[in-house]
Amino acid sequence: MFNNFSIIFFRLQADCGNYDLRKGCTKMFDPICGTDDVLYSNECLLCSQNLQRHTNVRIKYRGKCQNPSPRSNPAQN
Repeated sequence: MFNNFSIIFFRLQADCGNYDLRKGCTKMFDPICGTDDVLYSNECLLCSQNLQRHTNVRIKYRGKCQNPSPRSNPAQN
């Protein structure tokens, strides 16, 4: 049985195994706010950025960031 903290923590990890990052990501807009406060257009793009930059940005929440980083630009993600 999960408590509320476990469920929230579990949802923060992007499921990058769902994507073939070598083939690229779709342009579908399904916004993700990363733990770096950057808006990613979708989960695949968050995973792709982690792979390229050797980072471990997680999902802060689904949707647009309330206080986005200046690096946020969904057109470039």
